[in-house]
Amino acid sequence: MEGSPLQAAASARAGQGSGKTRRRLAFALICVWLGTGTCPAQVEEAKSIWPPVGSGQWFWVAPRTDLAPAEIDAAFQRLVDERTAYLDATFSATVFFARKVRLSAGKAKKRKGYGEHPEKADDLRIEAEWQTGYLNQHRGRSYSFIALDAVRGLSLHFLQRPRERFPKAPDGRNWVVNVLAGTSFNFLFSREDSARAFINAVASAVRQRDLALELSRSGLMWENVTPAQAADMGRPLDGGVLVTMVAFGSPGDHAGIRPLDAVLEVNGVAVKNFSHFALLLEGIPPGTRASLLLLRRMRPPDRQPEACPWETLAVELEARQPAG
Repeated sequence: MEGSPLQAAASARAGQGSGKTRRRLAFALICVWLGTGTCPAQVEEAKSIWPPVGSGQWFWVAPRTDLAPAEIDAAFQRLVDERTAYLDATFSATVFFARKVRLSAGKAKKRKGYGEHPEKADDLRIEAEWQTGYLNQHRGRSYSFIALDAVRGLSLHFLQRPRERFPKAPDGRNWVVNVLAGTSFNFLFSREDSARAFINAVASAVRQRDLALELSRSGLMWENVTPAQAADMGRPLDGGVLVTMVAFGSPGDHAGIRPLDAVLEVNGVAVKNFSHFALLLEGIPPGTRASLLLLRRMRPPDRQPEACPWETLAVELEARQPAG
């Protein structure tokens, strides 16, 4: 019966129970706060200051560029045999599966523009099956063309949870090869050796046509230091860059550089900004070493975001040439 004493008593007990739960939860949060010296607001503030390190892994690549035509074709055939998926940044909601991959002659007008070297206009031609829609219910076939003279970079990544980065990624495709060619193409492999074979094939096709290919020499990614980051370091905002990623197996990795290290100097020259750091690295001759002055936060900001000391250290970075 509505409004009966029994119901009122039951409601009171339920309210007491929920109140106890809330008190216990609040007590637990206070214990966590007291144990770590951290509160949720501090964590959120730290996230807004420092970029996330991420759960993926970037691998430094020094690809072969001397593959014979038959070896290049064999590497491309593996994409078909393993039903390799790829994503074209132009069509973000669509996943493609390679059905046939080969090198083809570019458009006649473009070939003519290269004069005595029409092979520089060649394309990587991929016949693909595409799927789109919330349940991938829309399907069809099309062609993708990647102009070899547009390829500017190749990189290899391992993603523990690919769908966090690529919602359309099929299961089990953790090895990602990014081909930067005007737009970005991300090829999703289930095997590391297949991913590396593809990188070698593309690099060989590009370089054997005497086309430029830009690969990371240091294995570092960086950005400018922000005012909030400089304040957390306890230093004025007068230059330097913040390392955001370090490629496994790269010169930067071997030097002991870590994500969220701040680079202040290269061979005694103060780093001014993003582009200045790039110029300083480019000026290091291959086979030589450069001294980098770093600042390193003593505790990770995502777990202990409160103010903490920073360590100054010097590392030796070896300049290596990743492409043959």
